[in-house]
Amino acid sequence: MNFFFGIKDNQINCELQIPLFQNKSLKLVNYNLYSIFPNNGLWEINKINDAKNSEFFIIKNNEISNDKIFFIAKDKDLIEYDSSKLQNFNSYTDTTPAYRANLKIDINEGGFSSYQSEYPFEMAVKNGSILSPINTLLDKTADKNYVFIKNIFVDPISKEFDLFLINFKERKVIKKYLIKTNYMNKIEIDKSYIDPEVYLFTKDYLGVPIFVNIKDKHISFEHTHPPHEYILSEDKFKLVNNVKRKFNEIILQENN
Repeated sequence: MNFFFGIKDNQINCELQIPLFQNKSLKLVNYNLYSIFPNNGLWEINKINDAKNSEFFIIKNNEISNDKIFFIAKDKDLIEYDSSKLQNFNSYTDTTPAYRANLKIDINEGGFSSYQSEYPFEMAVKNGSILSPINTLLDKTADKNYVFIKNIFVDPISKEFDLFLINFKERKVIKKYLIKTNYMNKIEIDKSYIDPEVYLFTKDYLGVPIFVNIKDKHISFEHTHPPHEYILSEDKFKLVNNVKRKFNEIILQENN
């Protein structure tokens, strides 16, 4: 299944649109929209009753928060719900081609952009690392450059972990940030860091990095794919693990 998320931010507005239909079938029947967020060591679920129109669940800016995620399910899917863990409630959004939601952001009296907003359950049950270039989707000429990083983890915890900007060619950590689990984290990227040799890297948790740049009331909003999706060989996961090992070595070298 997929979880869906939005962004709560004082610079941009956000709206999340989740289809009431699959790409190969009729509209879903008896499915509802739920929000879920960590609260005192448990997952708190709430049904959202007023978000449905004829084609979509529409989640407005005032319903979105950075620690909240959304999913669709039938009431019966939650009968054996365990509030200590996220669960794979159903397979409705496990489709081919992929089931897509739309996350729209805009600036007051300015432009807008959108991005697919899905976070697969199988990502939420894993630890791991994020590795992503920053040069491809940020812009040195923009007024502001941001990376929003959404982490969803199966346990209802809010735990800080490190995010690094690393110059791979120079084998050097150039900036370290603290971000946290089960949250939409926001990082402003200084223009001087935007370089083809600089990568974003985490050691402990997975997540979806989304890149935003703003210039003259215009806005761009896009994500990168995991490194293995750019590699066609059969040993692509081994190759990516070897690259990530080198990034870990750079971090260890900085700490010694």
